[in-house]
Amino acid sequence: MDAAVKKLGGHARAAKQDRSRASFERVLDAAEALLCEKGYGAVTLNAVSRKAKVSIGSIYGRVDSKDALLRTLQIRVLDRIELEHHAMVNRIRRRELRLHELVPAIIRELANHLRRHAAVLSVFMERATSDPVIAGMGKRRFIELARDIELLILDRKDEIGHPEPEHAAHTCFSMAYASLARYLGLGSSPDVAGEGDWKQLVEDLGLMCLYFLIFDAHHAARTRGQPQR
Repeated sequence: MDAAVKKLGGHARAAKQDRSRASFERVLDAAEALLCEKGYGAVTLNAVSRKAKVSIGSIYGRVDSKDALLRTLQIRVLDRIELEHHAMVNRIRRRELRLHELVPAIIRELANHLRRHAAVLSVFMERATSDPVIAGMGKRRFIELARDIELLILDRKDEIGHPEPEHAAHTCFSMAYASLARYLGLGSSPDVAGEGDWKQLVEDLGLMCLYFLIFDAHHAARTRGQPQR
């Protein structure tokens, strides 16, 4: 398998000419646009062909099926998102914020990051329930995002009051991600998406995570029940 095919995850055949590569990029652009506009059911290779203005024969020259095309598109989308999330983490780290400013900043950046890509991510998360290849790729990228966010929090480990900082950082990410994902309809039914006020949710999550990190549960347990002085 050559380098070009590996970059596409083995789901698409490599192009032999620059013109063919440019044509396939238009195909991927068209597939992504259709996914975001109309969802998985509206995406067919014929519809992609019409939108991209690329012959159906040319598409079949690169991929064997709709599933192969979507798996290839997922790689491109997740690569783009990964670059953005690394830039986000580096941007926050360069600010050298103390914990009380760092945690709300992380939650705001994470929220905006997910919201920018929610339309296409929601489709891949829906497909993940029946496509193990898409599920596996999505899970690996999710783990990478969680790791980077948790390590960013642990840059201020000396300010964390929780007796288990790593556990606390992981819990904060998990809780924030689940709440944001629910609002954005990522992996949940559409009828629960968009409930409440987005800005308030982001602000509340930032404060909740901060107070969980600085709270010393062991100290509270030791002093619980003692008479106040």
